[in-house]
Amino acid sequence: MSSILVVDDDKSLRDLLSAVLRDRGYEVEIAKEGDEALKILAHTRFDIVISDIIMPGKEGIETIREIRDVYPDIQVIAMSTGGSLGNVQILEYARMIGAHEAVRKPIKLPDLIAVVEQMLS
Repeated sequence: MSSILVVDDDKSLRDLLSAVLRDRGYEVEIAKEGDEALKILAHTRFDIVISDIIMPGKEGIETIREIRDVYPDIQVIAMSTGGSLGNVQILEYARMIGAHEAVRKPIKLPDLIAVVEQMLS
């Protein structure tokens, strides 16, 4: 069974994604921000990390960089409502630093499930 770590500061979104992914048969854990996610990753193996970009504490870009450096086999999906870092769009930047996929919030659940299934196939 594939395992997924969902990282987002929005409890309702964490709970929704967790429930939907569990209903699809995945093992799911959740984290509120990047530091918590990295502590979980130190003890548990995941196939995919789905991470928000803008979070309090350790934000998503820094978290994705660390995941790519320390756990290169884990696939990463970045999530954000958008925005930019200078002249670079934040989701584009997330891909540049190692996210395998990037999805815009609000999340369309069928699209996210399709991305997860494609990444795991």
